[in-house]
Amino acid sequence: MDITIRAALPHQVTELSSIALKAKGYWGYSSEQLDLWRTEFLTVSAAYLKDNRVWVACVAQLQPVGFAAIEQHGEEAILEHLWVLPDYIGRGIGKRLFLHVAATIPRFVFTSDPHADAFYYKLGAQKIGDYYSVLQKKMLTKFEYVSKLRC
Repeated sequence: MDITIRAALPHQVTELSSIALKAKGYWGYSSEQLDLWRTEFLTVSAAYLKDNRVWVACVAQLQPVGFAAIEQHGEEAILEHLWVLPDYIGRGIGKRLFLHVAATIPRFVFTSDPHADAFYYKLGAQKIGDYYSVLQKKMLTKFEYVSKLRC
C-alpha cells in the first residue's frame, strides 16, 4: 500500500475531524458519547493546524486515512491525536504515523484509550502513570516515548 505522510493542510480539517470521530467510534462508543467528544476533542480546526504540528497519512498521495498531532506545552511535547480510519486499522498506518512523529520529536508523552494500549507498548512506549479522564469517565494510561536514536 502506497502511504505518504506529510503536513496536514487547512482545507483538510473537516476530513481530519471525521477521521478522528470514525476512529474513536470504531471501539463501540455510543453516538451520544461521540457527539460530546466531537465538540470537546475530536474536532480539528484551521487554528489548531496553525498552532500545532499535524501530519496526515494519505493512500496513493490523495486520500487521507489517518493523522497524528503533537502539541507543544513548554518543554513537553504531547501526542494529542493519532487516528486511523477503521477500514485501515491493522495495515501499518498507525505505526507509520507514530514512527514519523518519533523521528521528528524524540520525546513525547500521551494518554491512551485502553483499546490502544497494546499498540503503544508494541512500539516501545513506556507507561508512566494513569490519568482519569473526566470527559471519558474512565482511567487512561499515560505513556512516554523516547526515541532510541537519541545520543
